Amino acid sequence: MLFKITHQTDLAYSDLISESVMELRMAPRQEQDQHRLSFSLAIGPPTAITSYFDWLGNIVHPFTITGFHNQIRIIATSVVETDRMRLDPASLVDRWPLDGADYDYAVYDFLQFGGPVADSPQLRDLAASINPTPGMPLGDLARRMIDLIDRDFTYQKGVTTAASPITEVLEKRAGVCQDFTHLMIGLARALRVPARYVSGFIHPEASATRGFGQTHAWCELLFPSEGWIGFDPANRCVINDHFVKVATGRHFHDVPPNKGIYRGNAEEKIDVNVQTDVLEQIPPELAAERLHSLALPVYPDPSSFHRSYGTQQQEHQQQQ
Repeated sequence: MLFKITHQTDLAYSDLISESVMELRMAPRQEQDQHRLSFSLAIGPPTAITSYFDWLGNIVHPFTITGFHNQIRIIATSVVETDRMRLDPASLVDRWPLDGADYDYAVYDFLQFGGPVADSPQLRDLAASINPTPGMPLGDLARRMIDLIDRDFTYQKGVTTAASPITEVLEKRAGVCQDFTHLMIGLARALRVPARYVSGFIHPEASATRGFGQTHAWCELLFPSEGWIGFDPANRCVINDHFVKVATGRHFHDVPPNKGIYRGNAEEKIDVNVQTDVLEQIPPELAAERLHSLALPVYPDPSSFHRSYGTQQQEHQQQQ
């Protein structure tokens, strides 16, 4: 499938701030079954933008805005083609438990608990309730994890935050795609199956699709015979052409679309909108990458904006 994806983030502040330092992970990955044909990044107020690959192979765009400002707008526009073979993971030769002698070192980070993927007796009990048996297909084990999450947990917005560990999800028995992904990763790691977090987008196949219109998250499990295979516990499916992968990591904290700090005495409000459109053909005159600025204002003199602006400055983490 051929998609155009427009990902807009607006950050608004209740008063002027003097500096913002941010990094973005918004450019879709180049994968064997996914090709990024074009990427455009526009940021305002105007600033210099650079890029690099992080330790997981994700593209990062860092930038700094100096001068007093009270808003930031980020518009990332991508054209991506996906070509994924539909497969039944249960039909693959991989069996549980995995013999990790050959790959434990290479995927060590994806077998360890940490960050929001927190180990606990409650998680271990939940993993044991799946009743894995030696020799069962790894695809069947993955399906049992998805069915368990769908049966015992409610998809509900507003009960968790981006910082919520799975211990909180286990307590509340509710969450969103990020929480379900962390929970499936936790179940897999409890059973010694390498698992990693994926951030990206989903184009809806039906009105009941969860996670469209915003950034989405799902889980990948390592099948030694095939490689990493994606599972979406929020939508109870194997990843298909409707999914666009942006970044992979151990958990969400490795791959937020935006993270950083700002300096000032102000409250921050974030608004994110994602639009995915199916294209019939590749648009002409595509640029592989284009970085440009949006004409949002900066204020050299804060008194020109707000006379009561204080002189004390505090650093705050930006919302993600």
